[in-house]
Amino acid sequence: MIRFDPHSSWKALDQRAQTETNPQRKALTIQVRDHVEHEIKGNLDKLMNTLTAQPIYHFWGNGNPMVIEGWQAVHEFYNNMIAGGANQFQIVLDNIIADEKHLVTEGQVRQVYRGSALVAMGVQNAGKSAIKNDGLYLSETQLVTVWPADPDGKLIGEDIYFGEQPLSSLTPIDQSELPTYYKLI
Repeated sequence: MIRFDPHSSWKALDQRAQTETNPQRKALTIQVRDHVEHEIKGNLDKLMNTLTAQPIYHFWGNGNPMVIEGWQAVHEFYNNMIAGGANQFQIVLDNIIADEKHLVTEGQVRQVYRGSALVAMGVQNAGKSAIKNDGLYLSETQLVTVWPADPDGKLIGEDIYFGEQPLSSLTPIDQSELPTYYKLI
């Protein structure tokens, strides 16, 4: 049984776009949907094409607020993310709220980590159990993302709010619970 499926991440956005009657909100929902798909699949050029020429990203609530500003900085951020396999996450959306200039998504973000990578980051335990170097672990974190758009429908960036520390909830996961397209890095 697969319980981690990054390619299901844009399904809720597809469904919302199909039922949206306002043309601007529909276009913005499709733009966010495309952004999520290209990010998770690692299509860097198509991903960057969803953004304005001067995107800005804010990451909040994870203890270390971070800002990434400008096309080159955002491009480098995504390039590094894709090269390290960190773009292979799953978003499970509970809520999508839209107006003509913003889309807000709320749900959980899930990510798989090798035990050895967690230990290298200083994480020693998953719950009450010690991390095993050869194990795989699934994290799940509450996430709210605000997606502002310019008048042409390009994404200005993302304002990302974490509900808790991203590695505070780790559970073991078996490779059989991963889709065949998932690449362990």
